[in-house]
Amino acid sequence: MSPGVPGRLITLVRRKDRPACVMLPGAGGGLGPYLRLASLLGRYYNVYAVRAAGLLPGDVPEDTIEAMADSAVHALDGNSPALVFGWSLGGTVAWETCVRLADRGVRPDLVIVDSSPLPRRSTAADDDAIWDIVAGGLGSRPDEGTLARVRRTFQAQLRALAGHAAQREYAGRVLLLMCPDTDVDGKLSDRAGAIRRWRELAPDLRDATLDAGHYEVFDPEHLDRLAAEIGAFTGVELTGAAR
Repeated sequence: MSPGVPGRLITLVRRKDRPACVMLPGAGGGLGPYLRLASLLGRYYNVYAVRAAGLLPGDVPEDTIEAMADSAVHALDGNSPALVFGWSLGGTVAWETCVRLADRGVRPDLVIVDSSPLPRRSTAADDDAIWDIVAGGLGSRPDEGTLARVRRTFQAQLRALAGHAAQREYAGRVLLLMCPDTDVDGKLSDRAGAIRRWRELAPDLRDATLDAGHYEVFDPEHLDRLAAEIGAFTGVELTGAAR
């Protein structure tokens, strides 16, 4: 990170002394999809997010999952979260973050939503379809500089996913929530292969399938189910979703 660029840890919800939850963003780095869930988690946790590198002027994107996880651990500055959450790219980074925390004697609960430990295989058409979704989240008329930084960050993240395969086990408790086995355009994906590999890597894993598409899991009509699964896993009441 270049001199003068602010720190990476962002506070989403904080109320006095509570266990910490850390959220890792998906591709593009936007935190908007997480905000409703963060509000629910904020009933029991102080909730933070680790900002993706490359989104601010003067910042440089990271193009390996390892670098992203190292930065997440560094952003925590020695603090030990009770819960780590990641969706999509964020789940892959969350896994490697927890592996690194375990090396320090810390094993937070880990929630992974529709992520893969396998190298990402895609076509230019696949990447363009996802970019359209990411860019759409910036509004109808995003600032040109912002759009360029998000695009550059997104491209670095795709390179990171293409070059990464999780290798190390994580012995902490893991909740894996996957979507039905189709991609954004309706084609069959390899979620079954991803689930098999997660089970190999996580000796203490619970998994379930969400009745929502990859980009729908945080929508109001699906949020109660997502919150209920996380609540049952962590032993707290998260339903009664904030809208």
